[in-house]
Amino acid sequence: MILEAVAYFSIALGCTTVVALLPGAIRGRFVFTLPLAFIAMAAAALLATQLSQDSRGEIALSAVLVLFTLLSRLNQRRWSWLGAQLFSCVLLASLFYLAYAAYQTYALQLSVGIVIASTVLLVVELAALALSVSYAFEIVDVLSRRDPPLQHPRSEHQPWVALQVATYNEPVDIVRPTLESLARIEYPHLIVQVVDNNTKDPEVWQPLQRLCEELGSRFQFMHLEPWPGFKAGACNEATRRLPSEVEIIGIIDADYAVRPDFLEKMVGHFEDPSVAFAQSSQNYRDWEDSSYLRGLFYSFRYFFDVTMPSRAHRNAIIFCGTMGLIRRSALQDIGGWSETCITEDAEASLRMLGKGYRGVYDRAAYGAGMMPLDFDGLKKQRFRWALGGIQILRMWWRELLPIGRHRLELTGAQRMHYLLGSLQWFGEPFTAIFTLLLLLTSLVTSLHHQLPVRQLTAAVLVVPLAFAVTGLLRATWAMRRTTGCTFRDSVQALRVWFALSWVVTLACVRGLISSRAEFLRTPKKKEGGRLWHALAASRTESLIAVAAVAGAVFMLLRSPSFATLILGVLLLFEAAVYGSAPLASVAAERVQMTPMRRAWMQSPQNTGERPAVRRGAVVAGTLAVVGAAVAAIAALVANSPPDTAPFGKGGNLPNIGSLGNAQAAGPSSSPTPSPSAATTATPSTVATPTPTSAATATPRATATPAPTPTPTTGPVSP
Repeated sequence: MILEAVAYFSIALGCTTVVALLPGAIRGRFVFTLPLAFIAMAAAALLATQLSQDSRGEIALSAVLVLFTLLSRLNQRRWSWLGAQLFSCVLLASLFYLAYAAYQTYALQLSVGIVIASTVLLVVELAALALSVSYAFEIVDVLSRRDPPLQHPRSEHQPWVALQVATYNEPVDIVRPTLESLARIEYPHLIVQVVDNNTKDPEVWQPLQRLCEELGSRFQFMHLEPWPGFKAGACNEATRRLPSEVEIIGIIDADYAVRPDFLEKMVGHFEDPSVAFAQSSQNYRDWEDSSYLRGLFYSFRYFFDVTMPSRAHRNAIIFCGTMGLIRRSALQDIGGWSETCITEDAEASLRMLGKGYRGVYDRAAYGAGMMPLDFDGLKKQRFRWALGGIQILRMWWRELLPIGRHRLELTGAQRMHYLLGSLQWFGEPFTAIFTLLLLLTSLVTSLHHQLPVRQLTAAVLVVPLAFAVTGLLRATWAMRRTTGCTFRDSVQALRVWFALSWVVTLACVRGLISSRAEFLRTPKKKEGGRLWHALAASRTESLIAVAAVAGAVFMLLRSPSFATLILGVLLLFEAAVYGSAPLASVAAERVQMTPMRRAWMQSPQNTGERPAVRRGAVVAGTLAVVGAAVAAIAALVANSPPDTAPFGKGGNLPNIGSLGNAQAAGPSSSPTPSPSAATTATPSTVATPTPTSAATATPRATATPAPTPTPTTGPVSP
């Protein structure tokens, strides 16, 4: 019955996803979405009955789906019925898949070694599917509900505002448009504080000082050298030097051109004394002429059009570090910006919410900045965001768990969003683990051996593929619905998410090994031809992609069967994930260089350069992890039992992950496992994890999606 449920809810997920894609379906009124939901459910029941030949069982499972949909609808009353059913399908398919995997692990009297290895695999699957459910929740929460328009209250007393622009080694040509736009802001009580942090060359920072003098008395210039704490340390010092009458502080990146009505629209939110910060949507300029930059733009937009609105529904948004305002007294109440966290903005918003304050999210864009123009700079930026997310998790994980004593007065929903926001970065390491397991499977299958882990029947192998496909459909659908981009641009955005999978993996490993705020270092100056530089910037990802393609081809040639075909498709999917990196790197090299872009290429915000920091000793830890992984792989291959049936003959499927002498205790290839079927030895079983790559294409401006996106991707915060 468990396997039958896995099949039914996977089919229901596909049917409901297809119906939800219809124009206007997901956000329609009850009388419209309820019939569509039942049509999708009926289609799933008919298809599942054809597979199981058990109409009563499918009726019972349909009743379960209706019950969970009703519970989801009651819990989230603003969701449409179709949206609640879509989320319930994702949740139930994941739960029954895990139940089946757990049955295979613990109910069949396997050897201790196999149980241990299978438990590790089960934990990875649990984490990957939990991320998948979290992304599905965000999408349904944003697309299926009707929200009233955000109100912009008028500020009665117009408090003094200080806009802080922190710079480091910034060319004056990049900062000039930003400061000139701030000079045009229509607000009477305004100070613009330009804080130059650790720029050692006077020929770089002195022209900026002269520009501030030219723009008038509104502008104050500070040069700090040497100064600890990166941007956070510089902003803390700048805040200490502000006049006492300044009540609101704004953070503006050095490359942002700001609209004149920015403060007029945003300051009124602080009429409510419970509001600690107000964040507007980040936006970017100068991207329309390049397919690579269009994909990058929409991959950034996903976080601000899907993830942030979902978090705003529960007062759980993050402060994003630019184009936002913060109440000075609230910032002082938490002790200022953290100088040990590399994403001090998101970390500060967590502490402010923990003090009982509110955050306001305005989806309008009141300014536009520049995006990284080359792949090196993009990787450094995403490395910093991911590392910051892991740092927040290390600093506050006890406060984010639902149990135990808490110092921060967070709601359950706030804990959930902040915990998932950090954990979603781990979708990319799960992708790497899944790819490694697939490569091991292809290796031992080609050698006619079997991995010593629990088995899954061949039918279940289709489920991970279904999760991946429906997850990607939901990701592109959500992006198109919220941003208005074309299907082609949404695919380009997916490619950008995938291209950053490996660098996010490295950031997660670094964050777990060391708590120090270290940065990814890549060459600042390009050497050699453009194509060579593009490939060199993604050599690791290219090697993984080539290995995945070779593994799929070799396995299919050595052991052709339905099971190896499915595994080969999954391997090729992983090859596409990592192969996106060299493709994105080459595409970035083709971006046409305008005068503004040439100046931006030298900006530390594009190159990822930061003030010098003492580097921690993490090499030994990294080598230890790699060495342990190599030793584990060698042990698995050396101890994998030989196959007892010929590969590809008689229609049999390969014995990947067979149980050796315990195979007699394994399940048959019958769709519904039972104790009696478990007594028949069969070679038609395959061990495979859930594909986490579909769950980790995260936007993070993004969070990274997993079957559905997050930067992670996402976010995870910029």
